[in-house]
Order: sequence, then structure tokens, then C-alpha cells
Amino acid sequence: MQTVPSILEKNSQDLFFQINRLSKYFPRFQIDIADGILVPSKTVQIEEIKDSLNKDCLYKDSLLFDFHLMVKDYEVHIKKIAGLKKIINIKNIFIHFNLFPNYQLLTADYSLPIGLVFNPQDHVSDLTSHYALDTIPYLQIMSVNLGFQGSPFLPETLNKIEQLRDIGYRKEIFLDGAVNEKTIPVILSKKYQPDFICPGSYLTKTKTLEENVKYLLKLENSC
Repeated sequence: MQTVPSILEKNSQDLFFQINRLSKYFPRFQIDIADGILVPSKTVQIEEIKDSLNKDCLYKDSLLFDFHLMVKDYEVHIKKIAGLKKIINIKNIFIHFNLFPNYQLLTADYSLPIGLVFNPQDHVSDLTSHYALDTIPYLQIMSVNLGFQGSPFLPETLNKIEQLRDIGYRKEIFLDGAVNEKTIPVILSKKYQPDFICPGSYLTKTKTLEENVKYLLKLENSC
């Protein structure tokens, strides 16, 4: 399992503070964008990120970014993210399955890979009834209810990883939500583990950052 820190901040100053302090340890980040509509909280918006990057871009060649769109109007946000491609390296974009996007149209219109996010209440059977699995380049499973960092871990969401693997899904699976030293042993106890874990507050709100980083890097090296 590899670590991709999940960064959820209300403004660009706090966002880049976290990226700067964590980039000593991790080369890739997932930036959470929330609109206050699909989820109750609102984060830094893409326009703010772009303005900050235009003033001082430190990440053109050194870091890789994913964007997790917790937004209702995902296509508008995808277009804005596409405008960042000349400034930073963008790997993946995640949009939520429960919005039932026209996935075939989206993947035809944009050059960025677009994956789907499962909320705790979503079911694998719903996914397979709407989409061909082999057309989805990666999936992210939320192990908490959306909107706020620090929400409790929902261990039953891990069952979706096994369900996906059992029906033949072999592409990358991300796990996002309440990933820490207490929940990682639960994750590891399962038959199948995610390819990537996305810890948030475990890294961004801790007073023991070096200790937590050491734990995660040791985990990566042992898997």
C-alpha cells in the first residue's frame, strides 16, 4: 500500500502550508474540493489554487496531484482542473458515483483520467449495473461519511474491496477516510487491501507528524 495524503483545507494558504510540510516525505497528494452543496463543508476552490500557483509555483516537476471532487457540478470543476495542467502535474480526478455521471462522455471529452468514488451507502452491484468495470481506470472507497476530516471509520466499507476483486476488478483502488494507526491494522486484516491509502487529519492535524510519517513509510516498505 502506498500513501497519498488527503488535504482538505478552507483556503489556499493552509492548503500549501500542508503540502510544503508534507512534501519532504510524500511525492503525491490528493486535494479535496468541496462545494458546500454535495457535502456540508466548503473547501478552497480551484480558482484560488490557480491564483496561488501562478504567483509562486514550486511543484511543476517535483510533485504529483490528484483531485477529489466532492461537488455537484463536477464537469465545471474538471474544466478548471484541466487549466492547471500547465502549472502542476495532475494524475487523477475523482468524481462521485452517486451522481451517476455520463462516464463515457466525460472520458471522451477530457484528457485527464477520471475515476469514481464510492460513498459508504453505495453498493458494488449498483456500480456494475451502470458501468462496465473495465472502463473505470481506478476507484476510491470512502471509509467515512463525507464532508469533514475526523469522522469515524466505517470498517464495513472495506468489504467493497473484496467484492470488487472477486468480480474481477484489477485496477487501482484507493481508500480515503480515518486512515491512522488504529484503523490500518483493520485494513491489513482483510483478504484484499487497497493499493493506496489517503490519510488526512492523521498527517495534517497531528502533533506527532514525524512519528506518524515513520509509521506510514514503514508500512509502505513492508507491503
